[in-house]
Formats: sequence, structure tokens, C-alpha cells
Amino acid sequence: MSEARQVIHVRTIQAEVVKVGDDEIEVTGRLVDQRPGEQPTWFGVRKDPTVHDMALTLRVRHPDLMITAASASMQTHPYTICPEAVPRVQQLVGISVRHGFTRAVNERLGRQNGCSHLTALVQAMAPVVRQGAGAAFGNESEMPRPDDGVWWVNTCHAWRDDGPLMDLVRANDGPGMRQISVPGTRANA
Repeated sequence: MSEARQVIHVRTIQAEVVKVGDDEIEVTGRLVDQRPGEQPTWFGVRKDPTVHDMALTLRVRHPDLMITAASASMQTHPYTICPEAVPRVQQLVGISVRHGFTRAVNERLGRQNGCSHLTALVQAMAPVVRQGAGAAFGNESEMPRPDDGVWWVNTCHAWRDDGPLMDLVRANDGPGMRQISVPGTRANA
């Protein structure tokens, strides 16, 4: 006999990028964990469905994607000592959101060094930083050049180094790129 399916935990991560200068963007991420309905916990019954509600803002310089400022806040957290981890996000200042970023974040904020939820949030924000910087400072009407060190190579199946998209980039084939783009997107408009 199977039990009825019941949602017990929902995590939502949202991120937004704002261009704040000729060479800087600000990326704000928010993580919210909710547990619908009243649920028993170690310390009683949880009546508020929100377990975590925290925000992290990174200021990032272009083109090196260096973090120049970092701040965080916790609106909702399960323990009074959780906010003690907030000042540790300052250790992100001076890190570049490029190759090795995940390792650098884990060394500074991972496990007992910080808050696992803030660490998960900053890791989720890394691709947003890169995509936002591309939108803020790149010229998306021009084909990228492979010798420009396109950061997105090998970040997914579509952009694998030996795949058709990179073949089109190497051939400087804009019409070919438009042919394989999804209709209705900017690339195919």
C-alpha cells in the first residue's frame, strides 16, 4: 500500500544581476527553504513554514570577475547562532568567479567554516555572475571568438569543446548559429 504524496520541503533560489558601473555588476541571490504544514522538530512543532530565508549580494568587477564586495543577511534561520556565519562571506572578496571558484568557496565557507545554506547559495550564483557579466558587458550580436577564452566551453553538453556549437564558433558561422538556436530567442530573432 502506498502513502499519498506530500510535499515536505521546498527550496527556492532566485538571483538577479544589476549593472552598477562601467566595469561592475551586483548579483543578489536569495535562498528560501519552506516546509509546508505544521511539522514536529527537535524543539517543538514548527508553525511557520519558512525554515531559511537568506540573501547574499556580491559586487563583481569585469572582466576578471573578481568579487570586490560581499554581504549577507538572514531573515529566517532555525537557530539563534546561525547569523554568526554571516560575516564569513567577507572571505569571498578577492576571489574570481572563474575556474576553481567552487573549490575556493568550499575552502572558505564550506562545512564548519560557514553556513551550508549560504555556501549553496553562492555556488548557485556563480553561473548567474558569468551570464550576467556577459549580458552587461558582452556584445551578443557578435560571434564569440575561440581565442577570446570563452568561459562557457565544456560547461554543458551543448557547449562541449567537440560539439556543433563550438564548431560554428570556430568557423565564425553566425548564420549556422541562428539555424540551431531556439525560435523566439534573441539569438534567433
